[in-house]
Amino acid sequence: MTAWLVVISAGIATFGLRFAFIALFGRVTMPGWLERALAYVAPSVLAAITLPAIVAPGGTFSLWNPFIPAAIVGGIAAWLTRSIGGAIIAGLIALWLIQWLF
Repeated sequence: MTAWLVVISAGIATFGLRFAFIALFGRVTMPGWLERALAYVAPSVLAAITLPAIVAPGGTFSLWNPFIPAAIVGGIAAWLTRSIGGAIIAGLIALWLIQWLF
């Protein structure tokens, strides 16, 4: 019973927070500087989540880490193709080749 109460409470809290922002931003006009600043929130959060897993998998840094050059290849592919799918495919192929060769 306690577990269900926690799950339902968390669901209500999550819905309430998300609905509040949707309802608020639908009625309030944000200044241009704030909209420009908020455009950088998603990329910075994504970088904060993924960068530690790329640079130090398992919590240790190594110069022989195959994820770093694969991430560089994926970043270059993303820059050149402007495609998320292309970046993922290029990064994965680079990672597999690096792991196979070394």
